[in-house]
Amino acid sequence: MNTQLLSNFTNTSFLVLSNLADDPSYFALQVARKFKNRVPVKVLDKVLSLGKHNGVAAAFSAMIRDDSIQLQTTCRLWLDESSSRRGAVFLANLCIASGEWDTASGLLDQTKSSSNAVRARARLQWGLGNMSEAIALLEEIPRSRQKRHYVSEYQVYSGAEPKLPQTRISNLRGAGPESVVFLATNSLPHTGSGYAQRTQSTLSALVAEGWKANACTRLNYPLNIGAFQTKSSDHVGPVEYERLIPTRAKYDLSGRIQQQAEELLAKVVRDRPQILHTTTDFSNALAVKAVSESTGIPWVYEVRGQLADTWLSTRPESAENSERYKLFREREAYVAKSADHVITLGDQMKENLTSVGVAADKIEILPNGIGDEFLNEPVDRSTARHELALDIQAFYVGTVSSLVPYEGLDTVLRAVARLQPENKNLRVLIVGDGTDKENLIRLAAELGISKYCEFTGRVPREKAHLYHAALNLFVVPRKDSAVTRAVTPLKPVEALASRVPVLASDLPALGELIEDGVTGYLVDSSDVDQWASSIDRLMKDPEKLLVMGDSGRELVLNTRTWSQNAKKLDCVYRLVINKPL
Repeated sequence: MNTQLLSNFTNTSFLVLSNLADDPSYFALQVARKFKNRVPVKVLDKVLSLGKHNGVAAAFSAMIRDDSIQLQTTCRLWLDESSSRRGAVFLANLCIASGEWDTASGLLDQTKSSSNAVRARARLQWGLGNMSEAIALLEEIPRSRQKRHYVSEYQVYSGAEPKLPQTRISNLRGAGPESVVFLATNSLPHTGSGYAQRTQSTLSALVAEGWKANACTRLNYPLNIGAFQTKSSDHVGPVEYERLIPTRAKYDLSGRIQQQAEELLAKVVRDRPQILHTTTDFSNALAVKAVSESTGIPWVYEVRGQLADTWLSTRPESAENSERYKLFREREAYVAKSADHVITLGDQMKENLTSVGVAADKIEILPNGIGDEFLNEPVDRSTARHELALDIQAFYVGTVSSLVPYEGLDTVLRAVARLQPENKNLRVLIVGDGTDKENLIRLAAELGISKYCEFTGRVPREKAHLYHAALNLFVVPRKDSAVTRAVTPLKPVEALASRVPVLASDLPALGELIEDGVTGYLVDSSDVDQWASSIDRLMKDPEKLLVMGDSGRELVLNTRTWSQNAKKLDCVYRLVINKPL
C-alpha cells in the first residue's frame, strides 16, 4: 500500500469512528445519500421494506430514502400504538438526523433516563443551536467523544482561532507571474454543485487572464465525502486542485482549522503567491486569516452565501434566537471585516455585509456567470429533446437544481395540478437530487399529476445544458426566507443564457437577475394561483416567450460571464497587492 492510500485508509477509518461517536444516524443518512444509487443501499432498502409493519425498520427505510413524511407518519403511529417504549431513542435519532425536530422531541419525552437518551437529547439541542445546553447535558457522561467535539466547535464559534509562527516570505512582489493560492471547500471532479462550478469557472478565467492559480481544498476533502481512492491532486481543465490530506487528520473543529492553517501555510511557503483567496464559510477564512498574519500576504474573502441563514431555514423559527445562529452570524461578520477585500454575488448580499460593519469600498460584486457550454449558441430545443428522449410537442416547465425545501418546487407542482386536465400538453421536468425529492414525487402522486412529471435525478454535468435548452420555461419558486432574499442561484443564469425565460419568486436577490416582463416574470412566492396563471399566460403566448428568451440571453452575455468576472477580480487583486503596507 503506497503512502497516499495508507493516509487515505487511516483518515477514513478515524472519520467513520468520529461520525459514529457524534451521530451514527446522521452518518448512516449521509452514506445512504452518497451511495443511494448503488446496489448495497438499494438492497438494504428492499430488506427494510420487508419489515414495513415493524415501526423501527419502516422508519429507518424512510430516513435513508429522505422520505420525511413517511418518517413522521411512522414515528407518530409508533408513539400511538406501541405498548413498549423500547426503540424510542433509536427513532428519535433518526428524526434528529432528518431534521424532524418536533417528532424527535416527542419521542424523547417517552424515554427513560439512560446514557443513550442523554446523548440523543444533546444531539437534539445541538441540532437546534442550543450549544451550551447540549454540552451541559453531556457532563454526566464521562470520556464522551461527542462532548469533546461539541466543546471544540463551541470554542471556535466563541472566538478561538488557529495560531501560526511568523513566517515571512521575501520578494513576493515582482517575483514572477502573479499568483494566487485559492482555498475552496470542495471542487470538481468530486463535487458537481454550483459552488464547485463557480470555483472552476473563476479559476479557469483567472488563468486565461494571466494568473497562476494554485488551488487547494479544505482539510481531508474529498475523503470526507466518501472518495476513498483520492489522489494528492486533480487536474480539471487548466486548474490543479491540491488535496490537503495529512497523515492523520483532526476531527474536532478547532483541531481541523488549526491543521488546515498549518497545511495551507506549508503550501504558501512552496508556492509563494502574492495574494490568498478563500470562500465561505468562516472556518476557511480563519485558516487563511492566520496564514495571512503569519506571512504578511494579503487575503480576499468571497461570501457566496449566508450560511447561517441556510442553517436556520431547516430549523424551527425559535432557532433564530439560538446560540449557534447568533455566533455564526458574528463569526461571518468578523472574518469579512478582517479580510483585505470582500467578494460577493449581488447588491442584496453587499447590503447585508455593510449592515454588519464591512466597509462598502472594500466589497466587489462578482455575480454568478455562464461557462463555455452556455456561451455557445444554445442547442435547438427539438434537438435537445430528441437527445434526452423528451416529448417534442409538450410544453415543459421545470428546473435544474438541488431539491431542498426552500426551493419551493411544491408550489409549481400545485400550480400545474390546477392547470390540468385542461392542458394535457403541460409537463414538469425536475432535474437534480436532494432531500426534498421523495416528498415532491409523493406530492405529484397525491395531486394526480405523476404521469405529467419527470424527475431525472442527478445528471452528468456535460448534459446539464441540454436540459436547460429542452425547457420552455425555467422556474425558481423559492420560498421567502432570509437566505433566499439575499442569495442569487447560478442555474437561472444558465437558463437565461439558453434563451429560456425564467418565472421566479418576487424576492430581492432574484429581482437583481430577472427583469419583470422582459426576461421573465416575478411572482409572489406563496401564491399558487398566481403561479398557475403566469404559466398559463406564457404557455398561450409563444411569441412573448421567444422575445423574453432573446432578452435573457443578451443580458447574461453582456453582464454575467466568467471572463468579465476575472477582469474585475484581476483589478481587485492588484488593488490589494499594491495597497501600502
